[in-house]
Amino acid sequence: MGPLAISEPRKLIGDDWEPTAFSARLVETEKLRCLLESANRTPSYLNQPSWHFMIATKDDSDEYERLVSCLSEVNVEWARRAPVLMLSVVALHSASNEGKNTHAFRDAAHAVSNLVLRAKAMGLAAQQMAGFDAEKVRERFQIPSGFAPATAIALGYAIHVGASVVAQEPDGRGTRPLESFVFTGGWGRPSHLVNGDRKARKQ
Repeated sequence: MGPLAISEPRKLIGDDWEPTAFSARLVETEKLRCLLESANRTPSYLNQPSWHFMIATKDDSDEYERLVSCLSEVNVEWARRAPVLMLSVVALHSASNEGKNTHAFRDAAHAVSNLVLRAKAMGLAAQQMAGFDAEKVRERFQIPSGFAPATAIALGYAIHVGASVVAQEPDGRGTRPLESFVFTGGWGRPSHLVNGDRKARKQ
């Protein structure tokens, strides 16, 4: 595998940081629609998308503050700098037979990942948050039973200084050696595909 094949995914997925500093520049409505269409086109179990989004922008201060009020304290300070805040909400039951959709969260996570990667390709920055009050979300956005708030997302244009983004996550995220979590033949057996030991296949 050549250098280009390795480097190109890193450009899309990113290095070991997530942006936490956002410009005050508003995100164009057309770009937001494009991002949501990227999520909308995500494949899903039985072609029944489980994901929904609550979205608020800074030019609608009431709705924006309503969403901010659901975030955990540790996230409010940096997240409220983003011009767009979103919440993904997952439908827990199948639309066809009303049974439990065991793939709902997987499909919703895939849709959000598509949105986040599309945002990066369009020059935007997006960061997901697990820190929010699900009960506040239910109350303040009238989320019905059978649906579950899944993740919060801050979205906008990142502040740049030269080629670097201001405010980066500490080094070390996502740096586990591959052999510590990629196995072949049994749990805890590092795969020959990542540790370079071709003989491991015969053991």
